[in-house]
Amino acid sequence: MAASTRAVFGDPGVHAVVRSGRTVHAVGLGQWVGTEEVPELLCRTGVAGWSPTALEPTRAEVTCARCLRRIGRSGSPSEQISLFGDESQDG
Repeated sequence: MAASTRAVFGDPGVHAVVRSGRTVHAVGLGQWVGTEEVPELLCRTGVAGWSPTALEPTRAEVTCARCLRRIGRSGSPSEQISLFGDESQDG
């Protein structure tokens, strides 16, 4: 299971979203069980109940501000993701 998950995220430029989320995270390897390593989010954001299906691969640009800092990119992503949908409308 760990090996197949590593293979999915093994190519350069493959990042992750958590359970169909909108934030794109950078991925690294972290210790899982014994000496096995599995992909994990560089920002260390918790993913409840680790499962091979919790992280979905994407080649989209990283948007997580913490991940961007960890990979040495200063500044914030080019577009701020809204928390509650379209916040430009008066409600």
